[in-house]
Amino acid sequence: MARRLDLSAVRCNAYTTAASAPDAEATPAPGAGNFGRDAAALIAVSALAAIVFFFKLGTYGLWEPDEGRYAEIAREMLAARDFIVPHLNYVPYIEKPPLLYWLTALSMSILGVDEFAARLPNALAALIGVIATFVFALRAFDRRRAILAAAVLTTSGLYAVMAQVLTTDMLLTAAVTVALFAFYLHFREGGRWCWLLYAAAGIGVLAKGPVGAAIPLLAGVAFLWWERELKGAIRRFHVFAGFVLIAAIALPWFAVVMFKEPGFFDFYFVGEHFRRFFEPSYSHGGPIYYYVPVIAAGMLPWTIVVPFLPWRSLAPNPARRFCMIASAVIVVFFSLASAKLIPYILPAIPPFAVIIADAIATFADDRAARIETAPGKRKAPDPRRLAVIGPLLGIAGAGTIMVAINAHRLASPYPMMVHPALYLAGTTLIAGGLVSFVTFWSRRLFAGIAVFVAAASATLMIGSYGRILAEPTRSYAQLAREINLRAPNAVLICYPRYIQSLPFYCRRRVILVGAKTELAYGAEHAPDASRWFFTSRSDLMRLWNEPRPTVLVIDRRALAPLQPSLGPYRVVASDAKKLAIVPLRAANNARTDSR
Repeated sequence: MARRLDLSAVRCNAYTTAASAPDAEATPAPGAGNFGRDAAALIAVSALAAIVFFFKLGTYGLWEPDEGRYAEIAREMLAARDFIVPHLNYVPYIEKPPLLYWLTALSMSILGVDEFAARLPNALAALIGVIATFVFALRAFDRRRAILAAAVLTTSGLYAVMAQVLTTDMLLTAAVTVALFAFYLHFREGGRWCWLLYAAAGIGVLAKGPVGAAIPLLAGVAFLWWERELKGAIRRFHVFAGFVLIAAIALPWFAVVMFKEPGFFDFYFVGEHFRRFFEPSYSHGGPIYYYVPVIAAGMLPWTIVVPFLPWRSLAPNPARRFCMIASAVIVVFFSLASAKLIPYILPAIPPFAVIIADAIATFADDRAARIETAPGKRKAPDPRRLAVIGPLLGIAGAGTIMVAINAHRLASPYPMMVHPALYLAGTTLIAGGLVSFVTFWSRRLFAGIAVFVAAASATLMIGSYGRILAEPTRSYAQLAREINLRAPNAVLICYPRYIQSLPFYCRRRVILVGAKTELAYGAEHAPDASRWFFTSRSDLMRLWNEPRPTVLVIDRRALAPLQPSLGPYRVVASDAKKLAIVPLRAANNARTDSR
């Protein structure tokens, strides 16, 4: 073991020494610098990430469908004290492993059952991803690149947005990010980094299944193959012991659920993974190039910086190569899968952030940023080339304001709903573009980057304000709160589709008349399913006419054909898409209950 560590140290020293040679691979000394300054830098970038990720985190309702679903599963864990088999509407829901539900339930048990507690684990996971990126860049590069990488990741649009959305994707991204960067640090330094790799992979499996271990494994193998270091990798990375650690973390839950739910293996492993990956008709499909525009849009505003970075000035570097290979593996992996959704690509963003940060820092790197322009003559890239992003930001800001001005003419309702936020965001982008142009043109590189980061952060926080304005079109929180206020003891019936957040806000089970969709497995395996799941209109009318307080939550479009059969009713809550109605015979009871 000691001999292997010595070899790792020799490798690290060799890379560092080679960096000073004219034609060698350039790798700045790992983690070189003052500990106090490193700690201060970490605190600063963490504070920036916390401000962006936690801004207005709990001030708008849960968005349909994912947030309502995952929050309700966690709430039911607390209510039923069953932390093994997840339940949705009190029937088994086993499409995802339980880690997100466990963390959300823990958050709710401490802070209360509300939106902030529901979203908190995801925001913290995003923060962990930023910290992991900083630590990796600090050790593999230097403090300057570590700060830049953390800032790029924090202000990348898709990453910042998903930090405030309750799904499993950010939790998986945090685990994969830690695993990937721990892999490289073990490759470079040896020591105990491999155990962090395997622990993070196991956590990733508990977050979203085998993909949590598959991505680090594929990326690691691809990198070692490229570096011609595959020989001896099994011993060097303690692979067998590592797989035991992953299994110890993840397998107990899968084993227990397979025992409790006999159909789990076929439903989860065959359906949710094998068929989802290979069968285009099984889930959300998309072309092979689906993630190319997603990455380009998801990394805004940094996407507009990329064409103006001095890529030809970058000396060969193994850490950068690893990030390029890791991000490429992730993009290819999800591109080959039949099922495609925008958040799936999130794990590729941290390595991309490091690559962009490395290129930006090259402007200020007197050694690595020099390129041959003529025999015997060297010239450093000029940071003034970044001044062009100022006008681009200004154009984006002007376009945003034009959308706000013409919002009433657009078919989509969203621009009109969020037009105050559009005005504010557009003004911020114009101001940021103007100041960044001046600073870049005067060759004040890091002042310009600071302005760019500030403008991006402010725009993202304005976007959170926009979510509040758009809540009525994406959330049924207000509808559910009104139902709970005016009919707190009534039986709830959804027709013709299930509202994910209704049981969360009303704190009770819902009768569904219509397609079961994601509740299909649970309805098939729940012993009391016949009392809670129905399909026909005759079932609906029978439930509606039962002598008990009843609230029917119905699509506005579905109401007209039923009106002759429903008889007199009273609307107790409504929004643009749904109506909550009670039979007039029950109206007095509902009114009495609300008092």
